[in-house]
Amino acid sequence: MKAPTVHVVPWLRPLGARVIPNWLAITIGRHVFAWRALTDVELEHELEHARQWARIGWAFPLAYLADSMRVRRRGGRWYDDNRFEREARAAAAARRTNPKV
Repeated sequence: MKAPTVHVVPWLRPLGARVIPNWLAITIGRHVFAWRALTDVELEHELEHARQWARIGWAFPLAYLADSMRVRRRGGRWYDDNRFEREARAAAAARRTNPKV
């Protein structure tokens, strides 16, 4: 996988807030778009999404949406309970626990 690129674009904040009020970043392929610089832990979350994109390819958005719909049908929260978000939070937690990795 080619190394991910982080793009800090402050004017994206109000656009993303229309969909997810407290959003920070979005990863599309190997590109991470954030409205401010990310901490190492936040970056690890987004890097996990880049790895998911690399693993699944351009079908990733559909897989993400399908999982969000699945958890909503089961009474879950479309974002918090999405398996891809859970994986990204786990990667961030691992970075928090072991910052040298």
